[in-house]
Amino acid sequence: MRSHNQAAAVVLSLGLVLAACSDAEEPPADATPSPTAPAPTTETTDAAAEGHGAHGAQGAEDAPAAAVTGPVTASVLGTSTGSYGPLDEGLGSATNTLVVEGTVTLVKDEDGTQISTNVTGLLSGAPHPAHLHDGSCTEFGGHYMHDHSGPPEPPNEIWLSSSNDPAGPLEPSQTGTAVGAGGADWVPRETPLSMMIHDSEFPGLPIACADFAAYDGPATLVLEPAEDGVEAIEYSLDDGEWLAYEGPVEIAEPGTYTVSYAPAGEHDDAPEISFTVAG
Repeated sequence: MRSHNQAAAVVLSLGLVLAACSDAEEPPADATPSPTAPAPTTETTDAAAEGHGAHGAQGAEDAPAAAVTGPVTASVLGTSTGSYGPLDEGLGSATNTLVVEGTVTLVKDEDGTQISTNVTGLLSGAPHPAHLHDGSCTEFGGHYMHDHSGPPEPPNEIWLSSSNDPAGPLEPSQTGTAVGAGGADWVPRETPLSMMIHDSEFPGLPIACADFAAYDGPATLVLEPAEDGVEAIEYSLDDGEWLAYEGPVEIAEPGTYTVSYAPAGEHDDAPEISFTVAG
């Protein structure tokens, strides 16, 4: 029988899921955590130091590699909405009987990233941690960390919280419904991402997942110099003609796109990013 001891549950919400998630990427050289978010508490930091990285066998080896870094950085801004569903057998909690449903929306813009959710089917009275993860719902790694040398907690990660505490959990009502939000002043690398809700009981395995598989509407490509001496940037859309980058490029037509980008005239071994605009 599940315990409804709230004091114990709150402690678990801060630390148990850190024991259930692993780092899946090598850190990109230019990634830095937000300097403006509130400092973590000693309790959260200790839990992270003790436990972060325990469920690497559940997808970490298949997680996507970090985006290629170089003299030019690329990001895609827009809105993506995912719907929760169960994880494949063997990837989540084998004993989970909850039917979790709802949506989660990720918004990336010039100010950073905001994520919000409305979800049903959670265990009433039990806090459920929820985090942005690397990879899709079928090939996932650990929590998405903007700076892999930074702490495994907000503001270096994005957690969904039903309170003003950015490291708080989703807190279901008596009917099992919860709303939550989280955000950061950085934009994630253009790589597959998902939102996972974890079991309220140790070891806090994932019980529901939503993919951010496509942008709901127009996506905006933003390219910026990452090194001194880059005076002009060029890009190629789907192996097409190389074009001068003169400012953010809106892509509204549905489809999957691959963009190559580089300093002007330096097209050999140019890095690429791929993304999808929904129909």
